[in-house]
Amino acid sequence: MSDETPNDTRDTSGRFVKRAAEKAHRLHTPSEDGVHPVAKILFGWTEAKVAGTAIFWGIGLLSAFLIVIDLAVDRHEYVHMAEATGFYALWGFAAFAFVVLMGWPLGRLLRRSESYYGDPGGPPSDIDPDIPAVPDAAPTYPDEGDEH
Repeated sequence: MSDETPNDTRDTSGRFVKRAAEKAHRLHTPSEDGVHPVAKILFGWTEAKVAGTAIFWGIGLLSAFLIVIDLAVDRHEYVHMAEATGFYALWGFAAFAFVVLMGWPLGRLLRRSESYYGDPGGPPSDIDPDIPAVPDAAPTYPDEGDEH
């Protein structure tokens, strides 16, 4: 019985390692366009021209289906306004819009000025560049270099 397998696919013990190693290498090496192969497997379908349209209409149909289901549910809410059809969808959208829109004034409130850390082009104004810096003689850790 003869072995028809080329010798370049087996190692010295006869195992098929080259093909497995090349396959593993292909799965972990980004392509020329910089995309990881696993990313292509998981998200490659989003490159299709109809992907955005399909997602848009899919979410729209799911929303319409949930509103139709909401018509069939008999609600007994504490607040009478919550019994309206699509109330939770509108409430969720309003809450989401509020959080997103409040990011703008919050960012302006918390944002530092452009010159907060000083001039990025040189040393700080309170340090004289002509005086040499004294190296820190203390060890990084208190017990560094000590033998017990």
